[in-house]
Amino acid sequence: MSKRIPLEKVVEKVGNYYETVHVAAKRARFLYEQDSYTFGVDIKGEKHKKTVIALLEIAEGKICPKEE
Repeated sequence: MSKRIPLEKVVEKVGNYYETVHVAAKRARFLYEQDSYTFGVDIKGEKHKKTVIALLEIAEGKICPKEE
């Protein structure tokens, strides 16, 4: 079901570990608000936890931190 995401790739997109955790947690919370079911489906149709989906979206460049 769930797979491991290499965090180095995700951290490169965001900048640092703290911001990565912040962005991923915010996105995962949003996904849980939309659908409280524990698992979600990614583009390929595979089931993953919402936190994994959030990390995948960051790694693919779909989600990025807000520039201030």
